[in-house]
Amino acid sequence: MKRNTNERRTHSKLTKASDILESVKEILSLDKSLNIMAIKEIWPLVTSFEIAKHSQPAYFDKDGNIVITVKSGTLGVEFSMQKTSILQRLKEATKSTGIEFKDIRFVHKSF
Repeated sequence: MKRNTNERRTHSKLTKASDILESVKEILSLDKSLNIMAIKEIWPLVTSFEIAKHSQPAYFDKDGNIVITVKSGTLGVEFSMQKTSILQRLKEATKSTGIEFKDIRFVHKSF
């Protein structure tokens, strides 16, 4: 029996990409990676271009904090002393983006 070409299939075995996109993003942590990339873009504006040369947002830790790597321990201490101000500016800069984080941490790491 020939099928009418105008007749639509009612039981497709295919899954729409949009139906699985959120799951894939979660599995691959794409949202977090994209958020870190966005924060890297605004980091020089939140701090300064000179400071941004020696530090960079790296990742979100398990507690929902942004971890910032710094090239020297001295700079890490300087950042820690300015943490409240930096955190306030960073939250202000990201408030309309949907990027959520609790706090920031500074860790010494060469990059």
